[in-house]
Amino acid sequence: MKTFSKEIQIALVALVGIVVLYFGLQFLKGLTLFSTDNNYYVKFKDISGLSASSPVYANGYRVGVVEDIIYDFENQDNIVAVMSINNEMHIPSGSRAEISSDLLGNIKLELKLGPNFSDIIEPGDTISGGLQLGAMAKAANIIPRVESLLPKLDSILANVNALLAN
Repeated sequence: MKTFSKEIQIALVALVGIVVLYFGLQFLKGLTLFSTDNNYYVKFKDISGLSASSPVYANGYRVGVVEDIIYDFENQDNIVAVMSINNEMHIPSGSRAEISSDLLGNIKLELKLGPNFSDIIEPGDTISGGLQLGAMAKAANIIPRVESLLPKLDSILANVNALLAN
């Protein structure tokens, strides 16, 4: 039986290692290998930290992953995210995708399912997208009010300090 030379054996081990590394990285990104998931497109004006391999949730259950983000250089208000959704998931018309983040900064895509479950969006169609106002965004809306109170608070504390000094 003929054996391969050491150079050929090393080359074969390197090739197998590269293939295993590629598929391992795809698996760790959350992309399903050798699957027939359906692709949907979501159009955004601002993606605010959304990236490829971000999870997609519907009613708190993970149904897919963001596969790719396409930036249109001709029209800057048009950013398209490609979602790979489990083929058992049927998205009703009127659905919307919202980017949300938690307090730790984890970004995910939330599907807000539409009311009409008899009319289904076909794979390959485009869904409208937007940003979800989380707790941090609501707290940011309060900051202007707090800034207007700071001068009053400063004078009150100065008066309290003067009273306590005497």
